[in-house]
Amino acid sequence: MKTLVLPDLLHARPANLFVRVAGEHAADVRVRCGPKQANAKSILEVLALGAARGATIELEASGDDAEQALENLARLVLANFDADLVPETGAGAAPGIGIGAALLWEPPADDDGPVDVAARFAQARAGLETLLAELSPAERDLLIPERAILAEVEPRIASRIAAGEAFASAVEAETGSVHTDLFLDVRMRLLGGGVVAPGDAPRILVVESLPPSVVASLPACVVGIVSAIGEQEEAHGVGSTSHAAILARSRGIPLAYVDGSVTACIAADDRVVVDTLEAPARVWVDPSEKLLAEATARQRAFLEEQARREAALAQLVLPVDIRANVSRVGETWPDLARGVGLLRTELVFAAHVREPSIAEQTAAYRAVVSRANGHPVSVRVFDAGRDKPLPWLPVSPGAPSDAASGVGLLFAHETVLKAQLEAIFAAGAKALLPLVRSAADVDRARRLAPSGLAVGAMIETATAVEDAAEIAAAADFVSIGSNDLTADVLGIARSSWEQGLGPKVREAIARTVQHARNAGKEVTVCGELAAHADGARMLVELGVTALSVPPAAVSDVAYALAASPLSSKEAP
Repeated sequence: MKTLVLPDLLHARPANLFVRVAGEHAADVRVRCGPKQANAKSILEVLALGAARGATIELEASGDDAEQALENLARLVLANFDADLVPETGAGAAPGIGIGAALLWEPPADDDGPVDVAARFAQARAGLETLLAELSPAERDLLIPERAILAEVEPRIASRIAAGEAFASAVEAETGSVHTDLFLDVRMRLLGGGVVAPGDAPRILVVESLPPSVVASLPACVVGIVSAIGEQEEAHGVGSTSHAAILARSRGIPLAYVDGSVTACIAADDRVVVDTLEAPARVWVDPSEKLLAEATARQRAFLEEQARREAALAQLVLPVDIRANVSRVGETWPDLARGVGLLRTELVFAAHVREPSIAEQTAAYRAVVSRANGHPVSVRVFDAGRDKPLPWLPVSPGAPSDAASGVGLLFAHETVLKAQLEAIFAAGAKALLPLVRSAADVDRARRLAPSGLAVGAMIETATAVEDAAEIAAAADFVSIGSNDLTADVLGIARSSWEQGLGPKVREAIARTVQHARNAGKEVTVCGELAAHADGARMLVELGVTALSVPPAAVSDVAYALAASPLSSKEAP
């Protein structure tokens, strides 16, 4: 229990801060003032205490993190309810610290009047092409799929309007059901969304919805973004792999997603600090001069550390290659990464409602290959199934489990697999088969592939480990999917990367690596185990050839390996 004297009347503002701090903890927290007591997480109950300045309050807490809850509440009271201690929190999607005045941007309003559909689509296409012409090749690749989206939704929207539906309603219906934020872009273009006006002073963009094109067209004065998480954002794949987040990261603009109640309360020109360097991301509105000075110092230190790390990266000598796991055509990765160990094509084409053509696939894969600067790119063929369906790869009713996902499902749609293998070959990449069951899977896929295409096998089950010698002999290279392999070896539905450090999984990986090396084949690990320092060190000790990790983890894994005794080995 803690006993405190209130430095101020416990009116609405301090009570709100008090309740927010209490709500950040799992513990049950009670506050007493005289004969009255209240749930510290209920603003109505806290206000009902009628606690005056100078009154004595008692805090009690029970349950998980009770002591921490009491400490944080006491700290707030003793600091006279300093709002700097209670930032708004959210999810960081692009790292950094931004400090500036709030710049509000609103998505387009619904347009229920008569609309010339053909003219509106022509205008949308012209706007898209103008923006694409201004972007770098990497950023352009992110937004090019909007051409296909516009082409597909135009007849659907026209049909709805012909049936009497309003234009805005028709647009919403056709752009609101697919899990990619590119559809937010299409909606904005069709409903006439504007761009963010340029300026001189640093600005923090505050939005209720964040289409990727808004990020792509931001003026240099925007040094941070605070975006609401609403139903549309949740439906359109907000997060670190969204197109908007990728663009923000590539431009070094910190991005935080917060509750809609936070953005709704930020007024134009409010001073805002957004800090996404730690989890959760923190946002301060109208902070004190002291906090602004502290944030400025953290920002300076972060930028200096970034510059130092970038300079040091070029000097690192590593025992294995580090490659990138890529989920989007326009995704970037550090120069330290020697190619792409896993291109997830089911995510690249997640916005498509039909099978992408060979030409579309070739263009997408070639864009990634060109960015790899001569390093290898492994393109995993569509890894679909019941848990991650693709419209063009339906699972047959009653199909056995090994034919309902991975390469087994693709063999039920051989024309799809054959077309994809042709596109991978045309792009100059290597093909990677998911959930390979035996050497026969590799042989069957090779018969469908163009002559000369390198075909690799993913080993992700205990059964495949048993046949690893034959699989490695049949394949051109081997990739271990540590996430699925860990779960299968341990007989659990979902696994954590730490479980991959255990003896059973370690033995399975060691056997696979040994068989691959005996066959003279390269062996890569592309699961979460490779993206953490302890896992990466273990995998290098076991003799893997390369590690493939998320772009954000490349530098950290490199530093971890360079700092270990293993770095004294000859670099590949």
